[in-house]
Amino acid sequence: MKKKTGLAAILFGTGLCLMAGCGNNSSAGNETGESVVDTETQVFFDYNVSDYVTLGDYKNLSVQYPVPVVTDEDVEMSIEELVSDYTEYNEDANRAAQEGDYLSIDFAGTIDGEEFDGGSAEDYEFTLGEDEFPEDFEKNLIGKKAGEEVSFSMTYPADYYEETAGKTAEFKVTVKSVSEVVVPEYNDEFVAKATEYDTTEAYEQAMREELVAGAQEEASTGAGEDALALAVGNATINGYPQELYDACYDSTLEEYQSYAAMFGVEMEEFMQEFMGEDNLDSVTLDMVNEILVSQAIAEKEGFAVTEKNYAQEAQALADANGYDSLDDFTADYGKNSIMTMLVREKAVEFLYENADVQEVSEEEYYGESENEAEDDAEISDTE
Repeated sequence: MKKKTGLAAILFGTGLCLMAGCGNNSSAGNETGESVVDTETQVFFDYNVSDYVTLGDYKNLSVQYPVPVVTDEDVEMSIEELVSDYTEYNEDANRAAQEGDYLSIDFAGTIDGEEFDGGSAEDYEFTLGEDEFPEDFEKNLIGKKAGEEVSFSMTYPADYYEETAGKTAEFKVTVKSVSEVVVPEYNDEFVAKATEYDTTEAYEQAMREELVAGAQEEASTGAGEDALALAVGNATINGYPQELYDACYDSTLEEYQSYAAMFGVEMEEFMQEFMGEDNLDSVTLDMVNEILVSQAIAEKEGFAVTEKNYAQEAQALADANGYDSLDDFTADYGKNSIMTMLVREKAVEFLYENADVQEVSEEEYYGESENEAEDDAEISDTE
C-alpha cells in the first residue's frame, strides 16, 4: 500500500525542484563557457557518475499501477472550470450588494479592544453568500454600496476556530467595490461558443477521455517513480559530487521557503507540519541519489539527449511547466539542469516500461494516511 505524501507530492510533482540550480551553463563547455553537448551522447556533466554509483537490479522491478477511475464528479469539475472561465464580474458603483455579488472590502476587527489573527485585511475579495465569513458578518454588508462604511459587533459561533469561538468582535468594514456576477448557462449554445465542441454531450465525453489520459499518465509516472526509488535502493552509492548536493540543497531550501511563505508559516513550522520526519538534508540526499542513479541508468542504456533532440524535448518540458518560450525556461534553470531533468524523466519512463507492473485499485495503492484519517475524524466530530 502506497501512502500519499500530501504536500510533498505537490512540491515535486513537476520536477522543477530537481532542476533549479542543479547544474549550470558553465560547468563544462567551449571557450565562452556555454555547455556543449555531443551530438551522439549526453556527456554534459562535469563528473563521472561511475565514480559514485554501482547499479544493482533496475529491470523487472515489482511496482504497482493504480488503475485510474474518472468519476462524474471529476467531469463536473471540468464543467465548473469552463463556466468559471466565462463568468463575468461587472463592477457597478451604484449597485447595492446582494447575495451572489463579488465584493472587495477592507475590514478591521478587535476582541476586547485587541486585534486578532485573521480579523483584519485590505482589498479582500469574496462572493457574498458563500459563507466565507460567518452569516452575522455578511448580513451587515447586504445593501451596502462601494465607498460605504459599516461598523457592527458580531459573536462568533461556539464551534468556530478556537481563538475566536464564542467571542464577540467589533468590526469596521469599508466596501471597496461591488460587482454583479453573471454566470453563463451551461448548454449546447454556450459549449459551441466556448469550445471546439457542438454539444454538452460531446464536450463531456472529450473531457472524460482527457481526464482518463491524464490520470493514466500520472499513474504510470508514479509507478516509474516507485521503480526509481527501488533502483536507488538496489544501487551502491558512494558519496556524491559536492556541487550537485549544494545546488540541490539550495534549490530545495528556496522552494520550501516559498511554500512556507505561501502558507504563512515559519520554515520550522512548515517542515514539522508538512514534511514530517523529513529534513532538508534527507530530502536533498534523496534527490541527489535519484539524479545519480538516473544518470547511471541512462549511460548504461544509452538514453540520448543530443543537440538534435534537445530543443524539441526541452520545449515540451518548458510547455508543461507553463513557460512561453524555451529561452525563458533556460534563463531560469540553465541548460544542464534541463538536461538533467530530461534524463531523469527518460529513466523513469524506461524503468516503468521494463518493470513488473501489478495493477491495483487507487484505494489499494494510496490507502489512507494517518493525517487524512485524523482529518476525517475531526470533520465528523464537528458535523
